[in-house]
This record gives sequence, structure tokens and C-alpha cells, in this order.
Amino acid sequence: MGTRDDQPARSARRWLGVRERQLAPGRRTLTTSEAAAMLGVSVPTIRLWADSGRVPCHRTAGGHRRFEVEELADWLRSADAPPPRSVKAVPADLEFLPCPLLARQLTARTEAVAQRLRDHPADAPGLPVPTPSATAALHDAQRYVRPLARALETGRLGQLDERAEATGLRGVVRGQEVEVVLRDRRLCAAVLAEALAARDEGADIEPGSLDVLRAAVEAITAGLVRGMAEGLDPLADQEPPPLPPAQA
Repeated sequence: MGTRDDQPARSARRWLGVRERQLAPGRRTLTTSEAAAMLGVSVPTIRLWADSGRVPCHRTAGGHRRFEVEELADWLRSADAPPPRSVKAVPADLEFLPCPLLARQLTARTEAVAQRLRDHPADAPGLPVPTPSATAALHDAQRYVRPLARALETGRLGQLDERAEATGLRGVVRGQEVEVVLRDRRLCAAVLAEALAARDEGADIEPGSLDVLRAAVEAITAGLVRGMAEGLDPLADQEPPPLPPAQA
């Protein structure tokens, strides 16, 4: 068995891949879960890669892993995956009137949102991407509604926008652009339909909250498109080719 003197050495080996420094202000960073979503791997995998030095990672003063988007873009480029062109941080300031009552209604209706994702009449034309299974539909609904509800409660879109960009980039890296776009459209339609149903049933929601919801889901779609555009433009940072010489 090792002695207590061995503990610093083990600790140093464990964090070999994590550089400890203060992150430069203004640079976009991701949490471990956001970086995992961006790369399309599990959280334990991104932790292992970070601690072994496989992907660039830094530690905050509190000991949390943080990943700079620009560095992950370089890592993706070295792995022959399309890198993001540029990512701008979204202000974390209050952006719209909080709607906690509507947020609660949507959270309570998550299963109904999942059911709407599966609804497709048998006599209707076939879909380009089949409807998800019951388990997959509930998973998609939860992953969409939970962060959306938090944004509606606080009135802040910053983290919601970041998640959407990461999802868009991940879709490009994994070659699933069509699936990502259609999933977003279906989730957007299902959530708006449930919000309208809540209003029509006389649920206690804030006046004007449906307009706020429309803005929020459009922000998700916009972030998704930005992430996809960044991933689909791997040559954006390169100089354009020279023009051919003019003919005499």
C-alpha cells in the first residue's frame, strides 16, 4: 500500500491534463457538460480526456473544469472535424420579463410535449425522420423543457443560447444536421401547442407570457442555426484564394 507521501504524486498525475490559470476575460468557456454536448461524448468521457491531457482544459479558482470554445475548435480541427468559426458570448443580464407561472405549466406538461412529438396520423405522408420512440420522445422533451423553463423563470437567455449552439455544432460534427433541425422544429411546435392549451384551459400564467415563450424558442432555434453554421464553415478563418490573372 502507498504511504501518505505518495498522495501529492498521485494528485499530480490525476490532473496532468488540466492547466491551472485564470481564464482570460471575454473568452467564451463551457462547463464539463456543455463541452461534452459540443463534442458528442459523455460527461465521464470528457472528464477522462481532460484529466489525461487529450483535450484542452483549465481549472477555475474553485477547482472546476472549464473549456475554452476557441481551444476546443482547434482540437476539433486537428481531429479533422469542422470547427466553429466564432462564438460570441450572450449577455447574462435580464433580457425579458420572467414568467415563472408559465415555466411551471410547461414543466408539468413535459409528458404531454413528449406525446405531441409522437403524434402522427397513420394516413398522413411519411416523415423524413421517423417519430421517436416513447423513451426518446420523453428524453428530448425533458432536455428541451427543463432549460427553457429555467430561462423563463429567470428572464435570462444566456445559458439557453449556449446550449443551443453546442447542440447545433454537435449535429454538424456527427453528420446529423437534418435530424437536429427537425427535432428542434417538432419540440418548438409541441411546446407552443402545450402553452396555448394551458391558456385555453384557464391556467394561471402571466399576461404576455406566450409572446415571451415565442421569443425564447426562437432564440433556441437561432442559437442552433448559429452553431450549425459555425460547424459547416471550416474554411471561414482561411484567406480566400487569389484571383486568377486578368486575360490580356
